Amino acid sequence: MKKVFTISRRGVSSGPMLFLWQSMSGNFLVSTGLDQMVNIYDRHGEKQHELSLPGICSGMSWDKDGQILSIICEHSNTLLLWDSNTRTVSHVDSGLRDPMTLLVWSKSAPLLAVGTIKGNLLIYSYRTSKKISILGKHNKQITYGAWSQQNYLALVATDKTFTLSNADGDTMFRTTLKGEPSQVQFSSMKQDAPGGGETTVSLILNRKALFLLNIHDPEDPIVLSFQEKYGSVVDYYWHDEGYILLGFSSGFFIVLSTLLKEIGQVILLY
Repeated sequence: MKKVFTISRRGVSSGPMLFLWQSMSGNFLVSTGLDQMVNIYDRHGEKQHELSLPGICSGMSWDKDGQILSIICEHSNTLLLWDSNTRTVSHVDSGLRDPMTLLVWSKSAPLLAVGTIKGNLLIYSYRTSKKISILGKHNKQITYGAWSQQNYLALVATDKTFTLSNADGDTMFRTTLKGEPSQVQFSSMKQDAPGGGETTVSLILNRKALFLLNIHDPEDPIVLSFQEKYGSVVDYYWHDEGYILLGFSSGFFIVLSTLLKEIGQVILLY
């Protein structure tokens, strides 16, 4: 293991520092703190760009190709978009009138979903600059979201609701969850026969249970609870072959199969 470079906290006020590697190539590292500055470094630690924000950064996200960095901040309704190829910044008026809380780029198209503290939603096309605003997508703050490869958008909010929408923001399915949702992801459950694309939405409920919903049969979700000795779910990851890896606060690490006849079965336990 070799230390490549260190980012100094000098000039950054006390508090947490956010950082994010560029998707795909990893050529840029972005960091920000309470000083309302965003610093962009290359992989050698040399600063390449600096952005001054009108408020503390509340979200950063790279698009699928790692070309466009999007940034939202407190006290502003403007999206900042930094182009890593031209090193230029664009300012886009979101048209939203409440603070933005979530940024999610599509996995397969230049579409950006922006959620707000009051549950409103903006879908922005970087290619065409088209903006679609959906008021009242949720009743409270949108906290987590994910796009599928087929451009379905799954969102959850602090009102414990879940919505599944298409690329135009039209709601296809809505339900109330039995717990606080977090860590939304799209993938595919393990099947005897491959194919079908990303058909499963997963999320964590109350940091204690795994919620699985088939978008083609959303009325019959699967909820898997875990033993108390595991503690709370810290993070989880889908394997390409339909296995789910979960890490817990107590130090346990398990691997689950999502094949229907094996659903909930622990394959590995550490």
